[in-house]
Amino acid sequence: MNYRFQNLLGAPYRGGNVLISEDTLLISPVGNRISVTDLVKSQTATLPVQSSSNICRIAVSPDGAFLFTVDEKNRCLFINLRRRVVLHRMFFKKPVSVVKFSPDGAFIAVGTGKLVQIWRSPGFKKEFFPFELVRTFADCNDKVTALDWSPDGNYLLAGSKDLTVRLLFVKKISGIKYKPHLFLGHRDSIVGSFFGTNKKTNKVVKAYTITRDCYIFSWGITENNLDEMEVDNSEPASPGTPSRDSEGIVESGGDVSVKKRKNFGDGKADDEAEYLLREKWELVRKDFFLRLRQR
Repeated sequence: MNYRFQNLLGAPYRGGNVLISEDTLLISPVGNRISVTDLVKSQTATLPVQSSSNICRIAVSPDGAFLFTVDEKNRCLFINLRRRVVLHRMFFKKPVSVVKFSPDGAFIAVGTGKLVQIWRSPGFKKEFFPFELVRTFADCNDKVTALDWSPDGNYLLAGSKDLTVRLLFVKKISGIKYKPHLFLGHRDSIVGSFFGTNKKTNKVVKAYTITRDCYIFSWGITENNLDEMEVDNSEPASPGTPSRDSEGIVESGGDVSVKKRKNFGDGKADDEAEYLLREKWELVRKDFFLRLRQR
């Protein structure tokens, strides 16, 4: 007789992040497997795939079709969530602390050590090398702990243990060099970073950072003086100095250019894509929430 795996009962939760997909599915790691709970039907099922060790990080695509898992041995599985089969496998050289799909599901942001890597999502295509490293940011001085994509997929908020959050521009712009904007003032490591958008225009207008010492920082965009920016651009660049953008900010030296494709956005970006590069941020509010003590 042939038996097929159906479900796993009584397995304990051993760490890792928990996600909600399509507003009805609760996805959580259970040891070296993945458990999916339907919150509407009150049904729980365990995927018939398993990793070599306990799963520590998971990410689900916005359409709920793919699941990306990483275990404690830095091995990842790219799973077709609806068919419940493994499509691709991959191995990271360093431990992965956070992973998240882009809003369109085309890319995957991975925080591994001090690096923020952008990988192209393979999807359903059969390729010899399904995962392609598109870009790497080496701006953080400590472990990356939080990531969040902007709704248009052009920006990343990267929080780190070095008490800072960086605003990264994902696309590569030819002829323009810039330095990521730093959100400073935190007194503990970052555990969460999120964008705040305008409901009407769906543009980023705020940013929220959460620290381990239970503080929430709210950041807002200040109004720019376009006249001053035009005056700064009118000055000729000094010989022997690196090229600068409208704010005089130099590109990060830690950016590693890896095998790129033209459709990733290489070249000149439009104003809609790079509008946050010209904005200035200020701390609007700082809140503290109490944490219940464990007995």
